[in-house]
Amino acid sequence: MNFLNIEDEMKFFQKMYVLRKDIENFLFDEGYMNIEPSIFEGYDDFIGVNSRIDKKSTVKLLDNNSEILILTPDITTGIVNKFMPKWEMSSLLKIFYYGKTYKHNGVGIKENREMGVEIIGEKNHFTDENILNTSARIIAKYSSNYLFEIGNSKFLKGIMQSCSFKKEDYENILDILYLKNRQELKDYLSKLPYREPMSTLLNIFDLEGTFDEITEELKGLYMNDLMKQGLDELKKIDNYMKNITDKITYDLSMVSELSYYDGTIFRGYIEGSNKAIIKGGRYDSFTEQYGYKIPAMGFTVELDELIKVLYKEEQ
Repeated sequence: MNFLNIEDEMKFFQKMYVLRKDIENFLFDEGYMNIEPSIFEGYDDFIGVNSRIDKKSTVKLLDNNSEILILTPDITTGIVNKFMPKWEMSSLLKIFYYGKTYKHNGVGIKENREMGVEIIGEKNHFTDENILNTSARIIAKYSSNYLFEIGNSKFLKGIMQSCSFKKEDYENILDILYLKNRQELKDYLSKLPYREPMSTLLNIFDLEGTFDEITEELKGLYMNDLMKQGLDELKKIDNYMKNITDKITYDLSMVSELSYYDGTIFRGYIEGSNKAIIKGGRYDSFTEQYGYKIPAMGFTVELDELIKVLYKEEQ
């Protein structure tokens, strides 16, 4: 935010401090432990699990050994790379953190402040519900006019695998879905050899709404076991979230810029902003590169975007 005078700028920073501490105190009372994440990450480590991210947007630097580091664009990646090499099967991490991420935005380096929450190694089957409940309680603290969008990457992955797309086509289609470009998706798929699963992919932007509405739209469309698994996981979440809030919608076309999500993904919005205030999901498969698959899920609260909305409301 740009300020006309020092007094307004100082007021803003005080509000940011109070907001940060308010969320930290809430998470501490919920039993989460605080950690301090690093702002540095190995370039190869990050790109290895986030192949779709715009590499030009990463802020690179060299260490004394001429190894390429980046100022982290995503804190979760660094946390997994830090803890998983020394993981013990009895371990459980239930953590929160304050950190900054960095990206080139075409003009300069964009610094973004966020609060993060991660649960790694929880053995029961309620991690999705616990994470969604925690995120819903946080966003409800600051606005009653909010909405959660929830998807499941297994559904989309099931379609894509059945179509046997080449890697380049696979990545391009994900980029189109991320941008929500219906016509471009139709044009792109029309140039590829037709396969039955593409009938569902062509209609994927219509698979949004209540869980019952999505189920109705799916009638007569192609479904395989992985797609059904993703849908079953969403049904379980829907049964739970009905008792928490009615401010939810489901979107089976949801794609994240980050490549490691595998299962539930979600975003939280509040009135006054068209950007996600909360972003998160499940990333069990990310941990598997270290030799064993560990249940893992988390989310971030985008503090800069949240404070903009709260600050505007006070003006």
